Parts: sequence; structure tokens; C-alpha cells
Amino acid sequence: MVSEGKFIVVSGPVIFRDGKILVSKDSKDDFYKFIGGTVKEGESLEEACKRRAKEACGAEIEIIRPLSPNILYENPQTKEKMTIILINYLAELKNPGEIKPIPPEQDLKWVSVKEIKKENVSPNVKALVEKEFQ
Repeated sequence: MVSEGKFIVVSGPVIFRDGKILVSKDSKDDFYKFIGGTVKEGESLEEACKRRAKEACGAEIEIIRPLSPNILYENPQTKEKMTIILINYLAELKNPGEIKPIPPEQDLKWVSVKEIKKENVSPNVKALVEKEFQ
């Protein structure tokens, strides 16, 4: 099923370390989500993933492997009908002592994969963590 109208492809890293994943919160949403963003024209999914990690928090990453893709048919915050293709990559953080939120990101947080159901994270984060890490 493809929604009429907007169609967005998003790419970003899932940075996993010591049983926790890195999530971010920005001014658009009231929940935490994976770092990521819209793939620009002419950019590969991997390039977009690395670019968004750098833009969001100054992260230097090494992509390990692709994770299960996900499709949303509405914006989780606004409930606007659209098709959002989410492509995430398991990634290693190369500069852990140097990351910090870069606006519009407001906060970064490490959340335990075992406690993910208790966290204020997007449904996509919960679904991916349950599928890939448990």
C-alpha cells in the first residue's frame, strides 16, 4: 500500500554500544528516535546515514551492516498521511567522547535495548530494536 502524496526515504545509523542504542530528540517531535534524515538527490543511502550522524551530533561512524527496513504510512507526530521508507544501518561510533546534540537536535540519550518498551521512543525504534536486538 502506497499513500497518495508525500513519499520520503530516510537513512540513518543505529549506534549500538554496551547494550544500549543512541537516540535523539529534536524540536519537531516529543519522543526520541534514531538519528537520520531524508536522503538527498544523488546521495547513496550510506552517504546519507554518515552525513546525518555528523550533522546531528558530530558522530563519526563506520557502517557495519544494513538493518531491517521499515515503512510508515503516516508521520508519527503529525499523523499526516505519507509514505516514509526508513533505512537504518548498524554503526560503530568512532568518536564517543566528542558527540553532542547539534540544533535542531535537542538531546541525545543512550537507552538500554532491554528497557526499550519503557522509553519514550518512536514506534519505529521499538519495532526495530525488538526485531534486531532481542
